[in-house]
Amino acid sequence: MDQIIAGGAAEPVDVDMNNFMAEVIEASAATPTIVQFWAPWCGPCKQLGPILEKVVGASGGKVRMVKVNIDDNVQIAQQMRVQSVPTVYGFVDGKPVDGFAGAQPESTIKQFVDKLAEMGGGHDIAAMLATADETLSSGDHAVAMMQFQEVMGIAPESIPALAGVVRCLTASGDIDGAREVLDQLNDDYLNDAAMKPAIAAVELAEKASESAGELEDAQARVDANPEDLEARQALALALFAAGRNAEAMDQLLQSIKIERGWNDDVARLQLLDFFASLGPTNPDVITARRKLSTILFS
Repeated sequence: MDQIIAGGAAEPVDVDMNNFMAEVIEASAATPTIVQFWAPWCGPCKQLGPILEKVVGASGGKVRMVKVNIDDNVQIAQQMRVQSVPTVYGFVDGKPVDGFAGAQPESTIKQFVDKLAEMGGGHDIAAMLATADETLSSGDHAVAMMQFQEVMGIAPESIPALAGVVRCLTASGDIDGAREVLDQLNDDYLNDAAMKPAIAAVELAEKASESAGELEDAQARVDANPEDLEARQALALALFAAGRNAEAMDQLLQSIKIERGWNDDVARLQLLDFFASLGPTNPDVITARRKLSTILFS
């Protein structure tokens, strides 16, 4: 699981002579890379650093950032002709293409980052996430997992991508793995709007798994008395746990049709949970939504 998540937002990599080639020269061939030269005793560095991290993080993976402590890396500072700190360079394709010295306002830093993003071409993170979501909704969990992890490789701080990983684990039946990921997240991640559907999906899967062994019994009860709505509710959860999603939703639809508001509308609310877990583009969800509209507005 350590390869899937980090404990919180990604921190800029500390660069020295051992990893300068990999983290700056080679990495900037794939993604424009900002190098901040700083020192622990430098007051302006402490002001600039957080602003740089914020703006780079907002780029959605189009630009990345590393840091070089000049006190510990005199040779790098000399090679880059750093005369004072903070000094910032932007690298694209292994070469320094822009830079500035001294603390700067956020608006200037944003222009600097945007310029680098355009030079490197960047990555359309939103489009990549949309593709992964569509793949997951189609039921191809393995490919969707690779797509979400590809986004995380570009933008490790992407909460939507991590939420997608959790949803993939859940959809593929690895509920324990999904719960393990969630248990490692801090409150910033857990409270993010993008993570909420993933958490709900895990909780639903855990609830359904408790009913997995009741499938035969619940089916027998429904067969014996089709209007036993409690049995239909149990059967729906058991079917969902078994991956028989369309059948599970049909049981709830039938329950709503028999008695719409039974038990504080529990069947409809459970159906909405299924919709949220499977995603709006899932074919079974689309069909079930159509049937639900017909029942509610007939």
